[in-house]
Amino acid sequence: MDKQVVFEELKKLKERAYVPYSHFKVACIIYLKNGEKIIGVNVENAAYNPTICAERAAVPQLVAQGYNKNDVELVALYTDSDKFGSPCGTCRQTLIEILDPNQKMWIFNKNDFVGEYTIGYFLPEGFTACDLA
Repeated sequence: MDKQVVFEELKKLKERAYVPYSHFKVACIIYLKNGEKIIGVNVENAAYNPTICAERAAVPQLVAQGYNKNDVELVALYTDSDKFGSPCGTCRQTLIEILDPNQKMWIFNKNDFVGEYTIGYFLPEGFTACDLA
């Protein structure tokens, strides 16, 4: 997968974000092994708490469309910032619940590719279904 192509797709997608309060646009694309893409953007709310992050917009669509962690090739995340932007705590928990902890994740800021990580990197020793058994 070409990082520049992913970057351009994320930059275009971020324009769909609804962010009238923070003006901080976030986009997420889950690339599937079959070539399909699951997309998400952040959607803010005046009450703040109901705000939906881009990752938590995309992951439920993955499930709703009948896919699972075995179908995912790459998760790509874009934050409209000059700095490194990583998933928030709630998104980290959601990602590790649905995806493989070893799933590759590319992080981009508004300037370029920042780095390649795994989902598990962002939530080491994360609480999962295994902990409930």
